[in-house]
Formats: sequence, structure tokens, C-alpha cells
Amino acid sequence: MATTYEIYRHPEKGLAAAPVTFSIWPYLFAEWWALFNRLWMPAIVAAVLGAGLGFIVRLYSMGVIPFWALCLFILAYPTRLYLAFRGGYWKARQLERNGYSYLGEVTAHTGSAAIAKARAGKLRERARPGGIAFRLPRGLTRVFAVAGLTWKAAFRFKLFLVIAVLLLGAVIGLPVLIKDDGTARGFTQILLTYTLSTITGLLGLSTLWLSCGTLARDIEECQVQMLAVKPIARWQIWLGKWLGIVSLNAVLLALSGASVYTLLQWRATRLPAAEQGILRKEVLVARGSAREPDFSHELREKAEELLRQRLRETPVQSDAERAEVRRQILEQVKASVQVVPPGYSRVWQVDLGLVRYLVRDRPLQLRVKFNAARESASGTFDALFQVGVPQETQLWRTETPMSLAPDTYHEFEIPPNLFDENGVLTIMFVNPNDTALLFPLEDGLEVLYPEGTFGLNFIRGLGIIWCWMALLSALGLAAATFLSFPVAAFFSLAMLTVAFSSGTMTTAIEEGTIMGSDSETGEVGSSIVDSVAIRVFRGILAVVNLARQFSPIDALSAGRSIGWGQLAVAFGQIVVVLGGFFALGGIAIFQRRELATAQGTQ
Repeated sequence: MATTYEIYRHPEKGLAAAPVTFSIWPYLFAEWWALFNRLWMPAIVAAVLGAGLGFIVRLYSMGVIPFWALCLFILAYPTRLYLAFRGGYWKARQLERNGYSYLGEVTAHTGSAAIAKARAGKLRERARPGGIAFRLPRGLTRVFAVAGLTWKAAFRFKLFLVIAVLLLGAVIGLPVLIKDDGTARGFTQILLTYTLSTITGLLGLSTLWLSCGTLARDIEECQVQMLAVKPIARWQIWLGKWLGIVSLNAVLLALSGASVYTLLQWRATRLPAAEQGILRKEVLVARGSAREPDFSHELREKAEELLRQRLRETPVQSDAERAEVRRQILEQVKASVQVVPPGYSRVWQVDLGLVRYLVRDRPLQLRVKFNAARESASGTFDALFQVGVPQETQLWRTETPMSLAPDTYHEFEIPPNLFDENGVLTIMFVNPNDTALLFPLEDGLEVLYPEGTFGLNFIRGLGIIWCWMALLSALGLAAATFLSFPVAAFFSLAMLTVAFSSGTMTTAIEEGTIMGSDSETGEVGSSIVDSVAIRVFRGILAVVNLARQFSPIDALSAGRSIGWGQLAVAFGQIVVVLGGFFALGGIAIFQRRELATAQGTQ
């Protein structure tokens, strides 16, 4: 089959040919053809997809993965076909980078025949059409050009390779070094919680280091002046570097995430059959949750009424003391609702809403947690549950008391269709013990229902982690616009430390002071420092919580659903709002900075 070849000439190496239409050799021998032509990334992708397809087919034959996952991977496999069409283009670009110049094109059956025709003078001169970059608006073309330079720098300094090896080493090494206890929960703790946390930490630190170094070092070494004197705006330089870093993070996160997912599916087959069932029902699934209606507003109103009565009887002098009294009264009001005395019962009414149509004829799970007033000899307490309303809905109850430990989450399955026609699920707990039990309002009882598949849920979780990386890259670049590399890295780490110290700030706000209270009298001091610091802490927490309110790793480990809406909110709050704030500040400073005053280093 005849193929069109582009002919290139090197002053010392002579002629070379690159196919510009479909070529059979890249399709049949994708990995080897790419390796022979030194196209490293296409070779790696083709090899991974080739090996992955065999592995995915094996998992499907064992019943480990669903049919849709097999179809999704097969749809991704035509990368070989894409390589057959675009491999010649990549080879041509590599020839140009190696000093070859374009001469023209010929039609031939093989590359050697094309070179022979070129030597015989049978070249056709034709202007080459520009790539997609030449069809974009001029501003975006410049941004993508700077992003490409960032990628080249990452490969030139072996940064991409080093980080990729570290991430894959963490994915493979942690399960080898830390053995699970053979249960689904222990298996999940290591293969999901530990590995994803390690990946997030390594990628976050490398992102800060790269974002601080790529701009600060370019300014210090006067390399950015080579860009600034060209027809490119400084905001395009800044945005291009940010785009290069976040795209690099996306590739690294996809590589490590795919490794975690593959290892998780493979190692799951080695668990006992009973634990595999628990894993499929409680972890490798995307479950939504429903709780009873939130009546915290009514509790706060009742607490405020009791507070006014208390202040009329016993006035307090300082704002800090008033805040402490308010907190104590609110806890007392909550306890009156949360506590189930011995021999008494408590009823939850959970409105499933439109979800009732989704979960009809499907079993649900109850997730409960309680605290005990005192310890028991066995360490557990009896629990009796009834779900449904007699003579109105189907009824389910525990025939014998369940033995449950306090301060621990417990999940158990209940039969389907126990809710009424309006989708309200009625749950009653009876306390047969001789001590009171307390079910917290926040997480005392939840109804869990299947909402989606684990694969898409895992992708959405990685998407939120990517949003964190995008924010860190914006922070590092903003710091690098006005600080040297070491100082910018220190400043970024300091900001990150402040974000992780939100627990200390929350405690100070709840206590109303940063000075502490008198250990003998229990009285809380008051000062101007407290009034200023508490207001500052509230402002910092409001900003930090925009990013910290999302917990994708915890959600994936617990089999909780991460919806597309939640991912969109995370992108808006983390990337658009917080990242945009740092981007605007960094671009404004970079726009006004005098680059000629930077001291060049040798």
C-alpha cells in the first residue's frame, strides 16, 4: 500500500523519511516501532495499553470487573490506530528537533523507497499545514507554547521520570511493606487510604517545588527575559507555566491512579470469599447517604432562649465567658436529643425523596455510631433495631440483640422496600442496656444506598485531588513572582502549614480565646489579642475550608459517592476562586516586576 512520506535532510546524516498518512508498521508493531524511532511516550502508552488489555480481559474472565469496564478499556485501545496515523507526524517533529530540514514529499511503499525517489529528484514541493496550535487564537498559541517549554524542562531535568518512579514505588511498595490483616477494611486502609494519601503528599510537594523553581529560577538566571522581550504578554507566560504544571500533574495522577486501581482489583481476588463480598458491597461501590432532617437551627434557638434566662440570673463579664456558657448550654440541649436512656427508644425518620425510585427492590445499609456513658465488662452493648412502620410498611427487626462496640462505625444490611409511599424510612432503636447511649446528631445514623460504580467514583476522586494540585501550583507560582526560589518554597510550605493547622484555629474559636483558661477556676481570660485573633482565625478558616471541605480519599475508602456536582463545586471553589485569587495576585506582581533588576547566577 502506497504511503505519502515527508523527506527531511540533515547536513551530516543525509536524508530521512516520515510517513504522513496511515502506515501499517506503527499499527502492527506499535511499541517496537515507537522505540525504534525514539518516541518514548507513545512507546510507553502503547506498551501499557497492550499489557493492560490482556490484564483487563483476565480480570473480566474471573468476574472481578463488570462488562462496562472491559468495553471502556477496549474503546481506549485504538491508540494503536491513532499511532498509525499520527506516528509519522511525531517522527517528523523529532527529526526537525534533531536538525533535519523539510524538503518535500513523495509517495512510496516503504521509507527506503521514498528516500530513493527523493535522491532521484522526484520530490513534490508542498507547504505543510500547521498543527492545531496554528488554528488557535494567537493568545492561546503563546500560552500553549510556554506550557510546552515547561514540559520540556520537566523532561530535561528528569523531573517527570523521578516523580513517576516515586509514585509507582509508593503504589507498589506500601502494600508490600505493610501487610493487611486479611479483612476488607484492613485491605482498603492500605491499598486506598495509605497509597492515595502518599500519592497526594508526594505530588503536592513536587508541585510546590516545581512551581516555585520554574519561575523563580528563570527570573534569577535572567532566562525569563528571553521570553519577555518577545511579543508575548507576561500574563501569558505565567498562565502558560501554570498550564504546563497542572497538565504534568494530570498525567502523573492518571498514571498513579490507574496503578492503584489495577492493583486494587488484582489484590481483591486474593481475599477470602466472605471479605470479597464485603469489599464489593462497602468499598468498591459509590454509595449515597441520607440522614434525618437537620433541626440544628431549632436547637440553637432553644439554646439561645436558655442562655438569655441564664444571663438574667447570673450575668457574665466578658465575651469569652459568654461564648463558653453558650457552648455548654448548646451541648446540654443536644444531649437531650442524642441520649437514649436505659429502657427507652429513639426514632429516626429519614426522607429518601426521589432516591426511593432508584433503590426500590434493592437492599440498603444502616451506618450507626454511638457513645456510652460508661464502659461495659465485655466492651460491647446490646442494640435492638426496627425498620418500618407496623401495618403501614414492610417491617424488619433484629430478632436477637446486636452486640456493638461504642465509638465505632457499624454497617449492616436491611431488606429492600421498608419505606412508605412518600419515601420516608422509619428507624427505631431500643436501648436494653443499663447505661445510657448517645447517638451524635452529625453521624449517629445514616442510610446508605448504591448510587453508582466505583470506577467513575474513583475518577471523580482523582479529579478533586487534581484540583488541590492546581491550587498548589498557583500558590507556588504566585510566591515565585516576588520571592527567590528558597524563600518562595518556604513561604508556600508555611501557607500549607497554616492550612493544616485549622484544627487549632477551630478550637480557639470554640473556646473564644487563644490565651487559654485558668486551670483552677476554669474562667476564660479576655484581651484585645483574643478579640483580634479570633476574627482573623474566622476569616482564615472561611478561606481554608473552601478547599478542605472535600475528602475524596476518605470517601473512596468508605465507599461513599463523589458526585459530578461535588466535583464541579470543588473545581469552582478550589481552582476558580482560590486558584484565581493567587493567579490574579501573581500575574499583577509579575506584570509590574522589573526583570532587569534580577541578579543573574552562573
